[in-house]
Amino acid sequence: MNSIPTISNSIIKRYNNPGTLVVVSPYPKRGELYSTGKTGVASYTKNVIKNMRRRVIVLCDIDDTPESYIENHILVIRCFTKGRADMWTDIIRVLRLFPEAKTTLTQYDFAMYGNPIVSSLGLLFLGFLRIQKYRTFVTLHHVVDDVMKLKGHVGLGSGPKDQFIGDTYNLLFHTFYRILAFVSSCVIVLETSLQEKMETLAPWVKAAAIPHGVDTTLKPISTKLARKKLGIPSKDHVILFFGYINWFKGADIFARTFARVKTMLGKRTHVIIAGGESPTLSDKHYYQNFLRGVKEEVQASHHIKLTGYVPQKDIATYFSAADLVVFPYRHYMTASGVLSLVFSYRKPFIISRPLAEMFHSEDFIQQLNEAGLKTSDITFDLYPQSIIDMTREVLKNGRKAKLANMAMSLRTTRSYSKVARGYEDLIFSSALSFKEQPALRYT
Repeated sequence: MNSIPTISNSIIKRYNNPGTLVVVSPYPKRGELYSTGKTGVASYTKNVIKNMRRRVIVLCDIDDTPESYIENHILVIRCFTKGRADMWTDIIRVLRLFPEAKTTLTQYDFAMYGNPIVSSLGLLFLGFLRIQKYRTFVTLHHVVDDVMKLKGHVGLGSGPKDQFIGDTYNLLFHTFYRILAFVSSCVIVLETSLQEKMETLAPWVKAAAIPHGVDTTLKPISTKLARKKLGIPSKDHVILFFGYINWFKGADIFARTFARVKTMLGKRTHVIIAGGESPTLSDKHYYQNFLRGVKEEVQASHHIKLTGYVPQKDIATYFSAADLVVFPYRHYMTASGVLSLVFSYRKPFIISRPLAEMFHSEDFIQQLNEAGLKTSDITFDLYPQSIIDMTREVLKNGRKAKLANMAMSLRTTRSYSKVARGYEDLIFSSALSFKEQPALRYT
């Protein structure tokens, strides 16, 4: 099948210039921003580039058939199939239609394009572009320094054989990051702590941190209306876990912790897991075993609600109904897209100690200080009593209001319009020196 759709000469002429940014990424369905069956990177990419002030070409995954169309200033070309090794040559064939557009931004991690082998071939793609005098910027969405910290997420146990496999994975991951550092003009990560990890793994890397954006177009609805839609009395407590059910996000820890918590501070407590099966792990046997265990825990509790995948139209309802959003992450390897939704909907939240590493960024520290909070005021250890104690502390005193105000402030300082400006300043500023480039800040 020919993967290159027909593109008129007039459109090619309009977008074929040095000021055009070419983006390689998964992408939402036509006319959508948060699409069922698409990864969070797809919506992240669209949120960033729709706020840019220049023409953008997006080379993205095919939905049904190859096609091209224009949305505002963005030319979308669906030209590759994830999981196929020839996807990279399909992208190169499209790039040749726009020889003047020599600046690329590739959304990347080790399994974003179907499987690790096909995704790793992207390193050859980036190397080829560098040889062809392209400027190759990469947004790296995960930095994994130790696979054994993710053992349940990748199907490993704790035995000697698993440790050997983990060491082999670590060698492969570290090699991946080091080669990426060579073939990229700049590697962009989404928090300063991830930049530090990347610079430790590949000291020669040209790196920058641009924080994960917050969608300010998302608006909460009234708590009373949201709870009415969900059949929850307005005076009860609502505790929320949001996102795909997987091991590193601690969905099982959340279910186990709140399985027997029917009341809190004298009020009936509703516990909601608003998420479904991970599309990137659904074909893994070990993942299905994990998912089955979470569902069994939920069924045995009789009071935890498991929603399945939440469509875009219902996201506001669940966040608006919640008193508190809980993040029981076992490991920090990526900026949390769900946390950005917490900021969009201005909700109080608490985080696990591993995720607290994310709050080393300067703007997080500043907002905590302005709210009169410390990281320890929102951080729990990964065992049930610590999570329950922190939940009670936030619900019973003024910390809940302080966290809501902090979320509102971060909603502004990390808005996608500011993030998009940061990308453009980084990529297209001719005066910028990448040597020892610090993380970008937004005020």
